[in-house]
Amino acid sequence: MSALLLLLLLTTTPVGSEAGALPHIKSIVFKSREYENTSQVCVGTSTTSSLFSESGNCVINRGGAASSVAASTDAVITTSESALTFLGVVGSWLAFRDAITQRVQEFWADADRFKFLLAGAIAGVVSRTAVAPLEVVATAQMVRGGNKNMITELTEIFRAEGVSGLFKGNGANCLKVAPTRGVQFFAFESFKGRIVEWKRKRLGASPDDNITLTPIERLVAGGFAGMIASSLVYPLEVVKTMLTMYPGRYSSIGAAFAGVIQDAGPRGLYQGLTPTLFAMFPYVGVEFMIYETSKIALEAIIKRRANEAGEDPVLATLPVFVSLGLGALAGAAAQSSAHPLDVVRKRLQVQGINGNPVLYKNTIDCMVGVARKNGIGALYKGVGPACVATIPGTGIAYITYEVMKKVLGLSSV
Repeated sequence: MSALLLLLLLTTTPVGSEAGALPHIKSIVFKSREYENTSQVCVGTSTTSSLFSESGNCVINRGGAASSVAASTDAVITTSESALTFLGVVGSWLAFRDAITQRVQEFWADADRFKFLLAGAIAGVVSRTAVAPLEVVATAQMVRGGNKNMITELTEIFRAEGVSGLFKGNGANCLKVAPTRGVQFFAFESFKGRIVEWKRKRLGASPDDNITLTPIERLVAGGFAGMIASSLVYPLEVVKTMLTMYPGRYSSIGAAFAGVIQDAGPRGLYQGLTPTLFAMFPYVGVEFMIYETSKIALEAIIKRRANEAGEDPVLATLPVFVSLGLGALAGAAAQSSAHPLDVVRKRLQVQGINGNPVLYKNTIDCMVGVARKNGIGALYKGVGPACVATIPGTGIAYITYEVMKKVLGLSSV
């Protein structure tokens, strides 16, 4: 009942005229006032129901008592006061609702930073869920090694664990990738804006002058954005690896957190952070640089051709499949450039946890040790499924991000 009342209050607007007032309450107030003017005549009424006729006139029944009339008068006046109190509460709630709505609208109108975070987070969750099975295979091959191909690995996981096995660790992955991608896109846009302002001041340009960024400047902005995002959510990366590699041991994300801390202490949540930060700079930097540089170049060509054809260049945009291809190209290049450090990161994450021996002291020791024991090719183990997962995943992420930017009314430099 309370929920229905709240819904009614939220979906109705106050009307100043009597036509918008509640009819029952208006009737009660009217009759109480009319009765006050005729109370001396209506003596002897025995019941409240017989106090007024349908026309609102006083009706006197024989045999009534004056005390019953007084009681009826008190009841009507009390009802009138309750109604007025209720109207006051409703009016206060409607004023509060309007004030909150106005504040939210004002916040949303100037909340570009939050919108970039939201757009990036949604893009990350959609893209990562779409390629979760390939992510599982890539993680397994990077940690375990071996010579199984991607199809064999997928088939064995499906036979042993069913469909859920292909998405194990995806909850922690989405919990990680949502803030990661959100912070990445937000930080990337922020860094680009700062570089543009720095170049504008250095060149003495006016605020209306168009300042363009070079591919290297986009790489630097993307690299720092990747490092910041990864450092903020790195414990979730460790938990995701644990859930992917040992799904039977950890029943939930919280259990995986507790297990890592129990086995390796709080420092276990940050094992492999150093190679991650080293890897994120070229990984995210190359990804953003290739995608945005290619996108801007192709959009310039399309708009120029539209202008030559007498069409509106503003309406000329990249087709969806082209954006998907650019994202895929950027993702493949980024994954290939940083994959050896990704392998080192995974190896460092699992050592000393769940009975795994501690084999490596640091990033360099791990990289050299893996190469000596298994050859240079071991540093690229899992690059196939990783690229297969990255290619559509990155493409989907950028398409989703571009869609969200249009929905939220955002623009980039």
